[in-house]
Amino acid sequence: MKRIASSRFHSAARFAAIGAILFGAAFFPIHNGFTRAAEKELSAKDRAAILEDVWRNVRDRYYDPEFHGVNWDEVGNRYRPLVQNVKSDQEFYALVSRMTGELHDGHTRFYSADQWDYHEKDLGVSIGFFTAEREGAVVVTEVQPESSAAHAGIEPGMIVLTVNGKPIADLISQAEKTVLPSSTERLTRRRVLSSAYSGGIGAPFQIGLQRADGTKFEASITKQIIPTPPDVRDILLPSGEAYIRFDGFKPPVVQEFYEAIEKYRNAPGVIIDLRYNGGGQTNVLSAIAGFFFDTKTVIAESLSRKAIDSEEKSGESKAHRPMTAGKAGGQIYSGPVVILTTEATASSSEIFSAAFQDTGRAKIVGSQTCGCVIGIANNQKMKGGGVLEVSEVLYFTPRGRKLEGDGVTPDAQIVPTIADLQQKRDAALTQAEQLLATMGGAKPVVASSGLQR
Repeated sequence: MKRIASSRFHSAARFAAIGAILFGAAFFPIHNGFTRAAEKELSAKDRAAILEDVWRNVRDRYYDPEFHGVNWDEVGNRYRPLVQNVKSDQEFYALVSRMTGELHDGHTRFYSADQWDYHEKDLGVSIGFFTAEREGAVVVTEVQPESSAAHAGIEPGMIVLTVNGKPIADLISQAEKTVLPSSTERLTRRRVLSSAYSGGIGAPFQIGLQRADGTKFEASITKQIIPTPPDVRDILLPSGEAYIRFDGFKPPVVQEFYEAIEKYRNAPGVIIDLRYNGGGQTNVLSAIAGFFFDTKTVIAESLSRKAIDSEEKSGESKAHRPMTAGKAGGQIYSGPVVILTTEATASSSEIFSAAFQDTGRAKIVGSQTCGCVIGIANNQKMKGGGVLEVSEVLYFTPRGRKLEGDGVTPDAQIVPTIADLQQKRDAALTQAEQLLATMGGAKPVVASSGLQR
């Protein structure tokens, strides 16, 4: 766990410190088109068998028997002949990935062996910065420390004009014709933007940018492997409120978050930053959520393919399976909480945010979340090391709201402007602090010091 703490410092220094925490890397799992050359290529027979296995697994396991209205039989018939035309494993993996993408679902996906290895090791392949569409322009929103982009002088708030000499608007228009729609328009737009930087590890890019003062320059960068650990980072704000950020619900985070929230058990308010949290394991989600509830509390409900099939056969509606968190003596922090979200807040982090919102445990500040919330019960390894993940479980909030395709709507919607980014203003964080001031009231009751583990 990393921590920056200070009892007082002025605004500019404050946001510089927050920025040091904020700009750690985080990805929602998206195929980046990187695959190292295999020692031995798959045979044409192997490829055909793998594609058939992927198709059959989706047919039998996918949470929606209607496949989102997609004719899955037709998809299989259309892709099977295409296998014979691929020239390499890389082309094959891209083909299978595109086939699973026909479901318009951000969670059902096929990884090459290398993609899966990077995913499991919290490694991402990145150009070193992220962008968003703001005010009719493509603006840099985040730069990853020690990346070639950072060394080239790229900063948040810069406007992207060209990529390898081509106008970014033209590249986006081309991508709009080829990128398949996903769970939501928000995720689809993120994939469209990332398609402007297609290429494998080491691919060079010349990025034409415009600075805040209107001057232009060109940065030379390369796509590289960048660690994306979910580490907990925390800071004590001048107001006395605590700020905690983590970028994934993975096992090591439970202990790190416990240590952080234990430090701040008497803080007048806590801000949990999930703006770059792409999700993770629901058992980790439940464990962290439990630090904020003093009784067993329903934080989500789920519905599996098996339950849906049973309902269709019997004609009877079955209760959703509850997910719970909290227990007597397990609560560490009982004070007011604000959660920060963006369109990159996805999967388990959306379940977490919705749970706190529906139970009245927290307010949400930021922008609409991804709306990419389907559970993967098991992954399946294929010949050659590729791995298939199939969406098998649909999630609902404690009040019965479906999250897939919808996401979480913040209580206070704050989308950073280009000026905010250029002037290093964190408008969402400021709003969160102001909201906590109205939520605080009396000093929070100190929870039980003994955590049953």
